[in-house]
Amino acid sequence: MHPRSRIYALALLGAIASIGFGPASAVATSETRVTTDTPSRYPDLLSLRGVPAASVDWSFAPFSDRGAWFGFAAPPDDDPNPSSGWSGPFLMPEGKWISPRLAALELREPGSKAPLELSIADAHRTRVLPGSLRSEIRLEEIELHRTLWFASARSAVLRVELINRGERARSFDASWTGGVFADASLEIRNGGVVAFSSAGHALRIDAQGAGAPMLLAAESEPVSAEENEVRHIGRRYRWPLAEILHLAPGERRVLHVVMSDAVEGAAPTAETGREVLMQVSRSWSECLRRWNAYLDAVDTGRSRQDPVQIVAVKSLMTLVNNWRAPAGRMNHDALFPSSNVWYFNGFWAWDSWKHAVGVLPFDPELAKEQVRAMFAHQDEHGMIADVVYLDASEDNWRDSKPPLAGWAVREIFEATGDLDFAREIYPRLVDYHRFWYADRDHDRDGLCEYGSTDGTLVAARWESGMDNAVRFDDTRMLRNSAHAWSMDQASVDLNSYLFAEKEALAILADALGNREAAEAWSREAATLRDLIRERMYDEETGWFYDVRLESGEFVPVQGPEGWIPLWAGVASPEQAARVRDTLLDPEKFGTRVPFPTVSRADPGFSDGYWRGLVWLDQACFAIQGLWRYGFESDARRMRDRLFANLEGATTPGEALRENYHPLTGEGRNVRHFSWTAAHLLMLTQSPPVNE
Repeated sequence: MHPRSRIYALALLGAIASIGFGPASAVATSETRVTTDTPSRYPDLLSLRGVPAASVDWSFAPFSDRGAWFGFAAPPDDDPNPSSGWSGPFLMPEGKWISPRLAALELREPGSKAPLELSIADAHRTRVLPGSLRSEIRLEEIELHRTLWFASARSAVLRVELINRGERARSFDASWTGGVFADASLEIRNGGVVAFSSAGHALRIDAQGAGAPMLLAAESEPVSAEENEVRHIGRRYRWPLAEILHLAPGERRVLHVVMSDAVEGAAPTAETGREVLMQVSRSWSECLRRWNAYLDAVDTGRSRQDPVQIVAVKSLMTLVNNWRAPAGRMNHDALFPSSNVWYFNGFWAWDSWKHAVGVLPFDPELAKEQVRAMFAHQDEHGMIADVVYLDASEDNWRDSKPPLAGWAVREIFEATGDLDFAREIYPRLVDYHRFWYADRDHDRDGLCEYGSTDGTLVAARWESGMDNAVRFDDTRMLRNSAHAWSMDQASVDLNSYLFAEKEALAILADALGNREAAEAWSREAATLRDLIRERMYDEETGWFYDVRLESGEFVPVQGPEGWIPLWAGVASPEQAARVRDTLLDPEKFGTRVPFPTVSRADPGFSDGYWRGLVWLDQACFAIQGLWRYGFESDARRMRDRLFANLEGATTPGEALRENYHPLTGEGRNVRHFSWTAAHLLMLTQSPPVNE
């Protein structure tokens, strides 16, 4: 079953909670005692704003939290049709909006057929905060304050607070209303409203404290119960509250809606939302506590307006926004590369290792889960797939990705000291490490190559992670076995990563009491270090290169692969000093935004993805490599240059991008990119690398 045609269920439950309005009054009262609200100190660092014009609208990204597979956006302040609802929801598996606003509170004066026109509001302000969306609408003496947060991975809470600022009592005939896009539909089934996306996803809507729901065939024409059994008959609903809403002067009333997502299977029952509603105040307090802890963890000690602190919080928000909870065959929490485009709705291998290290400072358990998410799909050869999806038929087993798993596991273990985690992952990491030597060392000389399972060069390029890198322009494929092929060049970055992985395995083996294995891994690491230094470094140019298998000649392209030996600790001090000179050369890698993916002096340099754009993982590795070899002032200077010249990175409201132009700083390609956030967050630490 395709993930974009599976059942995706969402339940919407409304509850009235107000001071003096029945038994829910305690909810509103207790919420007023929540005073610690650090997230409000960081308004609008990300602009998750917009109203979708159609179900397919990727001009802006949704807000989500707790790993939810659905999200919402904040309408802009200048929205010509302001509402008490939020844009969405957006369905992550299919990358589509099912509704411009699925749940909004509509107010009418008793006896009036026309709702209050919020479009003539005196003021309308929305804010995107860490962990919540908030807004205020003022219409004469009536104020509507609304907040949306996630109580869990499966439930979002929409709170609408009405305040009577006038001197006379007000009464309202209130209804929850909503609608879906033209490629979706609504039905009334078994006492609730069900929304269907074009792919057949079902979203059940149930209202608590309300009367009978109705569908609208036209703007104000209800459809009979008999007609409601026919599919695709309506795209709007109205769900009136059971009682008139009265507000005395100065009084406030609070109403809640809970949207509950089952991800797979039938729509959740009403009990799902009711459980959240019974503890709605607690869930809000817990949301604030969790986000305050997150913000404390990424605090750089600088002011909230300092660019480095802005980058840290923006990175945090980006990572959490791209987090997905276990669902279907995906048994562990993990991160999308981005929620802003449909084609990134899976979990990629080397992205995952970077995400794990990125989230480690503020959520070590999520870091462990991210690692488990990929190893859960390891095959009998020890291989980790390039990418896995909810639907196994979409997984890409044509290639793997660069082996940064050992680095991620080592970082997690050294930060947490979790021996159980080390014991769990160690044998799987060993199998993955051995896969490279079994399937990607064509000439069995101890230096591995990128390759593929189907013999295609395109898949082998994907395996490198640098899809169209200049160094692969003249590459050919060599067959190793029935299921394994290699490039005809050994890559220096791959072997440096394998060196780092051997060192990580030695540390884990020693911690687990296997001294013999630890010594064996250390010996292997030393042997590989010598091979890289002797065969992949050119004394004349002072750079590390890929080498051709047949001739042993260098592939004459200078790219990030040449500085990875510094990041891994492979280079000798003398070699590192030569590499450092090239890294800082403004005609090569010391550009306005430093560290492009091929030297500026190379004829192949351009703005074509991995042919010159700056990717933050490789830039971070360069800075960490400089720091590792004692070039601390250079590392800080290049980090500061990076922060200063990445377009929008330190600007509130601007998204972090997939990559950046090295000469102009212009952000390119996908917005809200997780590994950009992960590595920028690493660089906000001082020192910018663990020594």
